Amino acid sequence: MDDAAPRRIAFQGERGAYGDEATRAFFGPTVALVPCPSFRAVLEAVAEGRVDGGVLPLESALAGPVAEVVDLLLEFTPRLSGEMRLRVRHCLLAPPGRSLASLTRALSHPQALAQCSGWLRKHHLQPVPEVNTAVAARRVGEEAPAGTAAIASRAAADLYGLAVLAEGIEDSPDNATRFLAVGPAIPPHLGSRWKTSVVLTVNDGPGALAGVLGAFAARGVNVARLESRPGGVRAWDYRWCLDVDGREDAASVRAALEEARSACTSLQVLGSYALSD
Repeated sequence: MDDAAPRRIAFQGERGAYGDEATRAFFGPTVALVPCPSFRAVLEAVAEGRVDGGVLPLESALAGPVAEVVDLLLEFTPRLSGEMRLRVRHCLLAPPGRSLASLTRALSHPQALAQCSGWLRKHHLQPVPEVNTAVAARRVGEEAPAGTAAIASRAAADLYGLAVLAEGIEDSPDNATRFLAVGPAIPPHLGSRWKTSVVLTVNDGPGALAGVLGAFAARGVNVARLESRPGGVRAWDYRWCLDVDGREDAASVRAALEEARSACTSLQVLGSYALSD
């Protein structure tokens, strides 16, 4: 690839989505954006080499992990190349001339609806799931369905000709989403902090998971995230997803991983990557 050519980075949704914003924050304003209809499509494009990388939302500070993305990362096991936290400010968008009092429902991605659930109840608006925040904005802008608004970004309002009836409607001022960059393209200007992501299954016996966690604790390695997902083979089997602070090649992390393997039936390092400041 020509070093001067902009990197082609895939994200789920359409222009104006928070994935669009996160991709430009990761790779800069000249990035070549490649919208995809689904999270799976993003990872397929990365796996097949049709793009240089992808950006995916991993976890909302208010609504928790994006389970579909977690499961797809375990299925595709792409290279993890960076993490950033995007402050998310949701807006209520409607066709020009409409008022809040005229609305009965709001379209958006389920995560966005969950992040604004208190505000929606207060204003008696029915949440209606849509595949993406920007898709919701485009639909409201193009179809103008009666009594319907969208929850999306201010950028989406500008793109789809909508009026901003309310801004900052998320239930917490700390609303943010963790995004991962995946694939060979490494985002520039990441910070000095590193994280390592691991997926494992533990031996069938008491204290097995405690043994894994103890291996990290004994070496002063912080486990920043611990999440279980279905094993995908037998009922009630689980895979454990861990994020630990530090690089895989750091002595403390390497030693902890070696000890943890003794309590595991499988252990795979998904990658080490830097975090955006």
